Amino acid sequence: MRYERWFEHVWRERHRALDACAGLGAEEWRRDFGFAAGSLRGMAEHIVETERGWICGVVLADGAPAPSKEQRASWYADARAARRRSDQVAEGTRRMLAGLDASRLAETRDATDREGAPATFTVAEILMHVLTHELRHHGHVQAMFRLLGRNAPNLDWI
Repeated sequence: MRYERWFEHVWRERHRALDACAGLGAEEWRRDFGFAAGSLRGMAEHIVETERGWICGVVLADGAPAPSKEQRASWYADARAARRRSDQVAEGTRRMLAGLDASRLAETRDATDREGAPATFTVAEILMHVLTHELRHHGHVQAMFRLLGRNAPNLDWI
């Protein structure tokens, strides 16, 4: 399985969405729709920081503290800032993927499941989760654009 290629597709579409968001006003960027992560700003933060948490925090166990509310506010102040943060996180994921061989996919990591209960996952399961997590949220991003009365970016891979 070519995880590098799959992540490159996901990042390309994430950037397409963030580039479309760059044309929004501040109120549109922050408008709370009452579903998913609330707003386009919230979706960007949720998508990117979920990748960072699983890849850097769980797979790599980098020990970095969770970002503060102030850091997140700065990183996601607008779509351009969110894109810069996305690129930073993607670089960490690229480094992890570059050192990944098939034998490491079966390695396990302890984390918590969606209910907050302790759980053990393989690296392959974590990678698949991060990929499918973002793909699901691409649909939310498109719905939010439509609710703003805007043309939604096409986030299809092909």
